[in-house]
Amino acid sequence: MNICLISYHSCPFSPLGFESTGGMNVYIRELSSELSNFPNLNIDIFTRIQDRKLEGIRYISDKVRIIHIKGGPAQYIDKKNLYKHIGEFSKRLLEFISLNGISYEIIYSHYWLSGLIGEKIKRKFKIPLVHNYHTLAFLKKKAIKREYRENPNRIKMEEFLLNVCDKIILSSENEKENILKEYKIPCWKLKIIYPGVNYKIFYSVDKLIARKSLRINHQNKIVLYVGRIEPVKGLFTIIKALNIIKREKISELENLKLIVVGGGKRESDFQRNSEISKIMDFINENNIGDKVIFIGSREQNDLRNYYSASDALIVPSLYESFGLVTIEALACGTPVIASKIGELRKIIHENKNGLYFTPDNPASLVETILYFYKNRASLWKRDKIRKDIINKFTWEKTAEETFNLFKKILKIYKFEKRAYLPPNYNTMKSFC
Repeated sequence: MNICLISYHSCPFSPLGFESTGGMNVYIRELSSELSNFPNLNIDIFTRIQDRKLEGIRYISDKVRIIHIKGGPAQYIDKKNLYKHIGEFSKRLLEFISLNGISYEIIYSHYWLSGLIGEKIKRKFKIPLVHNYHTLAFLKKKAIKREYRENPNRIKMEEFLLNVCDKIILSSENEKENILKEYKIPCWKLKIIYPGVNYKIFYSVDKLIARKSLRINHQNKIVLYVGRIEPVKGLFTIIKALNIIKREKISELENLKLIVVGGGKRESDFQRNSEISKIMDFINENNIGDKVIFIGSREQNDLRNYYSASDALIVPSLYESFGLVTIEALACGTPVIASKIGELRKIIHENKNGLYFTPDNPASLVETILYFYKNRASLWKRDKIRKDIINKFTWEKTAEETFNLFKKILKIYKFEKRAYLPPNYNTMKSFC
């Protein structure tokens, strides 16, 4: 089985925590690695050249390779502005396939921009297209309202992909319910496959040892944030909660510190991130700089110590398709304080492996943090938290379900001997 995997806007092996890198990169990286264990399966991952130093083909293993294709200038471009370069990328990808005489059996696209490229390949070669949105624009828009700043084509194109794809892989029941409510599509087009966690990377390290390695004062109360820094991720909610704690002089949380992992490199990427600028201005205006430690992005292997050194991970998102950092922290035995949204409501067991608070509500978060520190001894122990989560979520399970789905789709294609085209295809194709 030869798989054409498209990750147009972001290379899966880019450093994590930047504007265009995060859970999707981890997903593709881990899933590709696990899928390559199946016999007679090869994966080509196509991504856009963002740096002239990273052109050509990079072999990840004997069965997985990354192929860098030109699509616009060979430099970083905000993903909101990449829509106009889809045509060039698609053309060069098709040329690569033809020149190398490759025969793919299935296309697997990630994020809406990649899906539009996948649709062109599907049309050309009459092979099935499986798509994973990772995030959905209409749900994101509902969550952040006036701060929604996406490409104006995105919502329309995500609906288009619902019609032309053979299968949509989703990471949660919540997303499936919302799609079926919002759009009139048959439920068989949607398949829920949960992401996993790499339990060989994420495991508990003794807290004192972890803190010593990171030079963190063992007497401080430490909460952690991990992820991209953008409005939908809700970091500002934690910052405002810290301001309440300081303003109201809550003695129980006097020595509370927040460590922020993400945002790219402090010396360069922080300057061009408007959300970071807004947060920094708030921190300076309210004199709470002693409460927050920004360390920039870190690779997965480094995150284990940050999770282990922290009392809890805070996931303040306004919208999440799943929330990989949640299960990474839990795999390290670290409790999670999370917004009560989406699939997080099924991952977090209240008063066992974590707690919830009301999304976008700093006062609710303060109350929850206070409750956490007063009652954390009654939560599950770290080994129980870890055991529970890795019994449910592993990349081996994700890969097996994905592989079985691909086999089923290919069987249907061979039986029907044609590619699926929806009734309104001729109308919708003009949107690409």
